[in-house]
Amino acid sequence: MGKNHRHKKNLKADKAKVHLKQSKTKFLPKGLNETKTVFKIKPIVLPQQLVEKSTDAPLSKRNLDVKDLCSRLSHYNENVRYTACEELAKMFKQFSEEIMKSNMSEIILKICSLMTDMVKKVRIATVKVITVILEVIPSEKLEPFFKYFSTNMCCAMTSIHQDIQEDSLKFLDCFLAKDCGFISKTSEKLLPDFFRLISKLRSEKNIGQVLTLNLGSKMTTSTWRINVLSRLNLIFELILNNQPAKEQECIYSNAEECNTFPIYKVSFCEALNNPDWSNSYNSGSIFDSYLPDLIPIFYEIWMEVSPQNNIKKTIYESTYLKDEAAAIFNYIVNSTYLLWKYVQQKHAHLKDIFVSKEATMFLNNLLASFPYDRSDKNLQLKRVKSNTGKHIDPNCVKENLIICYIYFVLNATFKRNSAKVELESIAAFLNKCLQTKNYINKTNIEHFLDFISICLGEYCSVWKKSNVDARKLLENVINFTHSTEITETSRIKMISILADFVDNPYLSKSSGYQAWLSFLPKLLLKPKITDIEIEILLLLARKGNVPFLTGLQTNMIPILENLPSLEYSVQKKCYIDSNIDVLSTLKWQTAFLFYYMKDITCPELYNLLKHLSSFIPKNECNIIKEQLNRCKGNCNL
Repeated sequence: MGKNHRHKKNLKADKAKVHLKQSKTKFLPKGLNETKTVFKIKPIVLPQQLVEKSTDAPLSKRNLDVKDLCSRLSHYNENVRYTACEELAKMFKQFSEEIMKSNMSEIILKICSLMTDMVKKVRIATVKVITVILEVIPSEKLEPFFKYFSTNMCCAMTSIHQDIQEDSLKFLDCFLAKDCGFISKTSEKLLPDFFRLISKLRSEKNIGQVLTLNLGSKMTTSTWRINVLSRLNLIFELILNNQPAKEQECIYSNAEECNTFPIYKVSFCEALNNPDWSNSYNSGSIFDSYLPDLIPIFYEIWMEVSPQNNIKKTIYESTYLKDEAAAIFNYIVNSTYLLWKYVQQKHAHLKDIFVSKEATMFLNNLLASFPYDRSDKNLQLKRVKSNTGKHIDPNCVKENLIICYIYFVLNATFKRNSAKVELESIAAFLNKCLQTKNYINKTNIEHFLDFISICLGEYCSVWKKSNVDARKLLENVINFTHSTEITETSRIKMISILADFVDNPYLSKSSGYQAWLSFLPKLLLKPKITDIEIEILLLLARKGNVPFLTGLQTNMIPILENLPSLEYSVQKKCYIDSNIDVLSTLKWQTAFLFYYMKDITCPELYNLLKHLSSFIPKNECNIIKEQLNRCKGNCNL
């Protein structure tokens, strides 16, 4: 009790002390209270803001110059960063030359860092700026900054945030749409991180890649893989298109003006000036560890969407694919084809990846259900588009042709055992393409010509080993040359390919092929002929092909009557770029077709020389006259 009483007594004492305190504030007398408005202030001066901006400097709508916008790109506020990107994109369209001279490096450095910005609308605005930069700035001016673009793009691809990974494909699309050389020159650095978008290391101990699932995103795993594979397809296309040509162009020298023929040699200094020269020796070291895993990844992706048909089908029936399966099939098959082309050019030591266990299973699985087609074609033609903005072929003709091409190439390269059923299925598909309207068109004609040139030419023995008759296919190809569905350029290529089969003892005996050879001289009856067609005809004449020379002699009179009005079209680049008289050369080649005729009568010889004397110079006409007179022997000319 005593303790409590003492405590209360102390509290009362403390309160009493407050009342004893006196206020020290001195108030003014009543009625004289006033507020003093005089303050001592010190102005805050920013010297940079006092400098007047040059009237010649490019300014945005809000009178901000490039330096101000660059500083705002790293601002903490997302709206400020977004607005700065929008204004920079507009300024690049109006003042691209002025910006290039002064602030180019600073802008690109800041813009590249925004590829991994946490705010989506800022990343979208960054894509717009990069798109404008690639449109207005020349490629040679951007090349020094490729390292900045590639480094930040790799960071975006490997980010732990799913949204940033997805937007990294939009940054990649900017460089895929505008081929400035970025993809081909930085592919060694980009592709390893690009593959990680759909795969990862199997484990730290085991070598190899395994597919990943897209669990943290709104889009499905199949849709995400389609997006990635479509870009991979375009990357391989750009790399192949930008490969330097190995063959040198033809060099012509006019013997009438100069009696010396100099030997041209590529200068070593020219090779050193090539920007790709320094990387040519180191290329492939990174790919050696990633390319072998691509085919197994393709196989795993395909197995997840491939149709499981337990019912056996005939070789004339197709396997139908739905939306996502057809899109994945399209990109996987095209990427495999481009990968084969790429390995052939730069990584020949990696060809064995196409005969590995997984690659063999992949090819066998594709051939088991070959050929492929799309279900619900009418609906898909309206609403299904690939990420590149192009319609996927509803009949999958291009993809089926690629499967045939890879099958033949691997059989010939690695001596695989061919199955008769597989070859019969391929032959049935090709005959269907040739006999069905609009199956072969401008989108797949190049693949068709490539495959025909190897399956009936270089690798024709594959048919014979499996006892499959390819002559029916050859006759259908010959009939297709008269089709109205192909362009004149494709028709000439097809004629050139067919003419190469003249040395094939298996195909050249075909009655349809011999009839076609005898028909070829009628090309000279057309109002117009190309230099390539003239070379084909001259080559057959030099080889002494009997059906061709017989057809030439049979149609000699109408051909000679048509020669004065015959027009020549030049298509070969070496003729276009040369200084020689191309028209005289082509006329000389046309006349020398008759030089190789043997069984010719004296009236025919007289008529021939009469027409040629007005078509080519006299000295060249005498050469033909001497040769034909020597063969005949008893004509008095």
